[in-house]
Amino acid sequence: MIATPDKLSTAKQFSKAAGQYKQHAHVQKLAAELLFSRLNKHSQVMLDLGAGPLLHQHKLKHHSDCLVAMDLSLGMLAETHPENNVSRVCADMDKLPFTENVFDAVFSNFAIQWSADPEDLFKSLYSASKPGSQVLLSTVLDGSLSEIAQAWKAVDDKQHINDFLNLTQLIKIAQSVGFKVAYSNQHCLQDHYDKPINAIKSVKNIGANHLTDCQKEQGLLGKVAYKNLLSAFPLQDGKAVISYQVGIMELTK
Repeated sequence: MIATPDKLSTAKQFSKAAGQYKQHAHVQKLAAELLFSRLNKHSQVMLDLGAGPLLHQHKLKHHSDCLVAMDLSLGMLAETHPENNVSRVCADMDKLPFTENVFDAVFSNFAIQWSADPEDLFKSLYSASKPGSQVLLSTVLDGSLSEIAQAWKAVDDKQHINDFLNLTQLIKIAQSVGFKVAYSNQHCLQDHYDKPINAIKSVKNIGANHLTDCQKEQGLLGKVAYKNLLSAFPLQDGKAVISYQVGIMELTK
C-alpha cells in the first residue's frame, strides 16, 4: 500500500518527535488512564492502534495473550524494544492490513483524529473486531488547542489548528457502521507551562503540529510576528495552558 504525500508528511513529523515524545505526552497519559479504567477483560489478541513508542505495552500485555502495536510512524515504533508477545506493524490506520474477526479488543489513545476518513476507519475496525469485542478509543475533539488558535489571531487570519470532529459526530459514525456505544464522555485535559513559548513548543514536541487538510506554506515567522504570537497567548493565573478536548469512547461489536 502506497501512503499519500500528506500521510508521509505526518509520519515524518511524528518520527522526528519519537525521541522526546515520552517526556512531553502528559495529556496523552491522562487520556490513557481513562481508557485503562474501562479495560475490563482479558483478550487473546489486542490491537494498540496508533501505538507510538509503545508507551502502554506493559499494561496492555497483561490484558492480552498477543498484543499488536500498529503505528504510521516507523520511528515511533522503533523507539522502544517490544516485549514478548508484542508485534509491531507499521501501517496506515485508513488502510488497516488485517482480515475480519481478528481482535478481541482494540485500544487506541490519541490517534484516530489523524484519520482522513473516520467512517471508513470505523468500518475497518468493525470488520477486524470479533463479535463481543471491546473497542476503547480516546481522540482529540473540536475545541482543542483553543489558546494557540487565539494567539495566532494576533498574527494573521490563516488556519493554524486542524479541524477536529465533535463527540456527537463520532458517536453517529460508530453507530452507523454497527458498533454499540457502551460509554462516551468528553474531558478537558490540560498542560500547564511557565511561558507561552514552552506551551507552543509542547505541541511540536509530540509531533502534533502537522496540519492536514488546512496545511499551507506559511514560511518562516518573523521576529515581530513571533513576538506578537507569544504576547497574545492567553494566560491562566500566570500560566500558559494548552487545552485538549478529549473524547473517550467504549464500543462493542
